[in-house]
Amino acid sequence: MKTFKPNSIEAVILFILYICMQDKIISKEEIKELLVTAPILNKMYLDIFGEYIAIDLQKMIEEINSYLEKNRQNFLNKNISKFERDLISGLLTDFVTQDIALLASRNAASADGLHRLENLKYKYWSKKWNID
Repeated sequence: MKTFKPNSIEAVILFILYICMQDKIISKEEIKELLVTAPILNKMYLDIFGEYIAIDLQKMIEEINSYLEKNRQNFLNKNISKFERDLISGLLTDFVTQDIALLASRNAASADGLHRLENLKYKYWSKKWNID
């Protein structure tokens, strides 16, 4: 299993794509919206870790999308599974990172119309993290 560093850009992208895939597909529109969000993600990393790291965001998105596709049975449950709770809770532990992940995931998932299952998972995490 691929490992992700908690509160990293990779963890945020994983969450964004996880929300986007709840309607069974990550659309081109969602990926495009995620790429538009890239400057916010880079600023997040700079603010949290005090350094700027140049990344190939498109390649990172493809790698994380591939990971999610290979493990889709763990992520596409109507109810939040123990696996999802443990993984996401362990990856996004910082309030600021959680806030950015939620905002970016809602924007990306809405690019092709926010599906009710995307919204369901979004609302679960928003409530769990006490972010409205």
